[in-house]
Amino acid sequence: ILAASPSTYPPGVSMLNDTAAFNSTGVAEDQVTLVGLFNQLLALLFPIWPWEPFIVMPFALEILRAKRKTGLSVGFVTIFAAVFCLAHGVGFVQAIDTVFYGGSGICACALPGAPDDIDTKAMCNMMAIHIFLMLLMGVFFARIALSPSRRVPVGGLEAVYCSRAALFFVVGGVSQGIPYWAVTFQYPERFEEFMRADGFYSARGVTPGAVEFVSPLVWIVYGLYSYGELMSLVDSAGNTANDKASVGGALPPMV
Repeated sequence: ILAASPSTYPPGVSMLNDTAAFNSTGVAEDQVTLVGLFNQLLALLFPIWPWEPFIVMPFALEILRAKRKTGLSVGFVTIFAAVFCLAHGVGFVQAIDTVFYGGSGICACALPGAPDDIDTKAMCNMMAIHIFLMLLMGVFFARIALSPSRRVPVGGLEAVYCSRAALFFVVGGVSQGIPYWAVTFQYPERFEEFMRADGFYSARGVTPGAVEFVSPLVWIVYGLYSYGELMSLVDSAGNTANDKASVGGALPPMV
């Protein structure tokens, strides 16, 4: 799939590092690279990526819990986290390109709405970290999802849900938020402009930067809320266990 053989690259330079001639879709103008191929796919995805459902997802899960359908919530968070996080593997090659070879990486296609006059290097590095974190979390949840006995355990569903939701939404929210935080820390005086303009990722007028900025914050807040709920359950179980002089056997199961 490569138009150039490895021998055409100078010593110490990887084929992943050839990003100098990327066009707007992230595909090298003079040759096809792995980075370019994956970025061409992502160039089609980012403009249609639905950010708004991410904001309402935590509320929908809480509604399910309120209706005592915690098992459904556990199954959804587990399977969704596994699939969604592992899907970030499409950006793994680009993240390697950015971190180890100093290339444009995923930024060649992921920031169609970013202003032309800003430096996106820090944002690109944070996006690479985002990819790595999501893939690690995807492997973790995939191992659980592939085990029928762990996917939706028989007992302790409230604690299981809260622990998994805390992990997924905090790590997912932080890793999604750090690229935007990086560029807003660089240009604090332009924060309002960034929030009103088309989203950096989607470049859609109906999805301004504020939506892409707030969505990860909603996830973080919900993840912290879930962690607080988990600690309350653990404290309650610990008190019950102390009453029964059986601490180890009374604590609720976690992930």
